[in-house]
Amino acid sequence: MAAVWPVAELTLVTTPKGVRAPVTQASIDQRPDLAWWVEHEGMTLEEAARESMDQDAFNPFAEQAPQLLGDRYSALAYGDPEDDAVLPWVAYTGEEPPPAELVALAEQLPYPVELRGGAVMSEAERERAQSAGLDAFAADVGADNWGGGLDAPTGHYAISYVPDGAKKRADDATAAAMVAATLEVLGRRAPITVEFGADDRDPKTTEPATWFLPAGFVPDPAATSVEVLVEERGCTSGQGAAGNMAEPQVEVTATQVRIAVSTYIRKGNQSCPGHPLAPLVVELGQPLRDRQLVDVNGRIDDDITGPGADVVAPPAG
Repeated sequence: MAAVWPVAELTLVTTPKGVRAPVTQASIDQRPDLAWWVEHEGMTLEEAARESMDQDAFNPFAEQAPQLLGDRYSALAYGDPEDDAVLPWVAYTGEEPPPAELVALAEQLPYPVELRGGAVMSEAERERAQSAGLDAFAADVGADNWGGGLDAPTGHYAISYVPDGAKKRADDATAAAMVAATLEVLGRRAPITVEFGADDRDPKTTEPATWFLPAGFVPDPAATSVEVLVEERGCTSGQGAAGNMAEPQVEVTATQVRIAVSTYIRKGNQSCPGHPLAPLVVELGQPLRDRQLVDVNGRIDDDITGPGADVVAPPAG
């Protein structure tokens, strides 16, 4: 279990003295990316502009806070200025009050910031100690597919891995080895905790994917197959859905050809350097005629930026 942090007695919530600039049509026009917020976060343009402006205001604080804290700096996060439960915060080591300069800097913002003391380790310590702990995990478990890391403020490791092909499952002995290696590098006692997550899902499990048609697609009434472009729902480490698709499900009605595409789950951690589309030929079993092509799964991944102007989304079913 993760260490209990932040410590209420060591947390100072600043009183905002800054003033929010008003949201105007000019401020909206200056941010062409707001359409994404509106579409994917369900915001109005005014709400999206306010969120963007609040983040812009936090950025200078995020750049200067580590410098003001020096070797006491641990971590920071933007949070949500409108939610007292997850306000923006910065963490630092020790029980001494935060530097007056940091308090003054935070108070310049138009919303409160939590200045949290009592972090288990600094960011610099985490960078040195984490590699030792992860090396201990790798040596003991021997998994090929794993990821995770050490959180500096809490001293908590969260490691996820695929046990298939590993030497052993991670256990208490693994955690003890990681803690010992971490403390050796730190050179002092600290409440280091470790949590493992093993991905034991059946690799034959599928999840829905979406598909698109090439821009300018013109249906051929006589065609008995159609080539679509498939987008896998999750991250694929740059591979896309190619070679990872299950047999598509096709339902032909009097007015529609309803196509459901799915992909096999990818066990373990996947990065998102890109999300390429993969071609897939779908056999219809009969001529298309004047039927409408429909994606049964619709936009299941509508919280992800769309694939671009080279494709068009079919109607969702």
